[in-house]
Amino acid sequence: MTGSPELVKEAYVFAAQNPGVLEYVPCYCGCENDGHRSNVDCFVGSRASNGAVESWDTHGMT
Repeated sequence: MTGSPELVKEAYVFAAQNPGVLEYVPCYCGCENDGHRSNVDCFVGSRASNGAVESWDTHGMT
C-alpha cells in the first residue's frame, strides 16, 4: 500500500473494526490462491472467539 505509515495504520484499523463491510469487497490481486475469502483477509490474519484481532496479514500493505 502506498502512502504514509499513518494511512496504512488507518486502513488496518478500518479493516479490524469493519469486517462486515470488507467481507463484501472482492480482491482482484489473486490472493484467493492464498486462502483469502474476501478483502478483510488481506488485513486480518486471525481473530479470537470474541472478535478481537489476534494477528495481522501483511498483504494489505502491498
